[in-house]
Amino acid sequence: MSETRQYKNPPLVEVFCELFFALSEGEEWDAFQTPQFYERIRHKMPVRKDLHTVGIAVTVPHGAKGGQGLDVRPHGPPTPRYRFQSSDGKTVAQIAENLLVVNQLPPYYGWESFQSVLLEAFSHYVDLWPVAQIERVALHYVDKVVVPESQFELAAYFNLYPVLPIEAGEPITNVAMAFEVAGAGEGDILALSFRQQPSADPDRTAFLFQFDYVATQARPATSAHLSEWLAGAHEHTRRLFENTFTERCKQLFRAEQ
Repeated sequence: MSETRQYKNPPLVEVFCELFFALSEGEEWDAFQTPQFYERIRHKMPVRKDLHTVGIAVTVPHGAKGGQGLDVRPHGPPTPRYRFQSSDGKTVAQIAENLLVVNQLPPYYGWESFQSVLLEAFSHYVDLWPVAQIERVALHYVDKVVVPESQFELAAYFNLYPVLPIEAGEPITNVAMAFEVAGAGEGDILALSFRQQPSADPDRTAFLFQFDYVATQARPATSAHLSEWLAGAHEHTRRLFENTFTERCKQLFRAEQ
């Protein structure tokens, strides 16, 4: 197991978790329960908004167990989504028919804090609506790494980089890469993608990394099962995060002593 490290300047842009539910047979999602959900979380998220969004489908193509690719795409007509957020707008819970999403923007107060908010929102959701099971669940981390150089060897900062058949020293631009590996649990997939971003500063180079840990199999809709899955997903993703960046890169994150 890799060392657990804390950083004073973590590259996190956002962490969020999506839960897709299936209701009990013969039951329907009742939007009139939404005010009760708000009353239960308003002590943490007093700001509320109604949104209309296109649903998002997270599917796994037939035979994808070996890593043939996740299919994440919008589907369906615009549907109501209800958004509740903290006073500073950094912590957000979104609910809709068969859907719960919890987002955290910086400052990130640590995994335990985020997990606590997520499990509380989940507990309220399954208490108010007749959920039969969790059909899909996905944990996402988005990180932005800004290298204070315009020309450098990718291997100096990242342990993940493309190897191209070109002359040594030739500059590489618009770098992008993606892959998937098996997760900690059966049917779980961990996907990592990164791409170079345009930068207005000629002396800096920015990269956006996204870690997506997805359960492709249905799970019981209980806090105990969700908590267990989250622990495995977080630890598996944390290890990949630590192994993706070199020590020189981690110096940019300012590891705590």
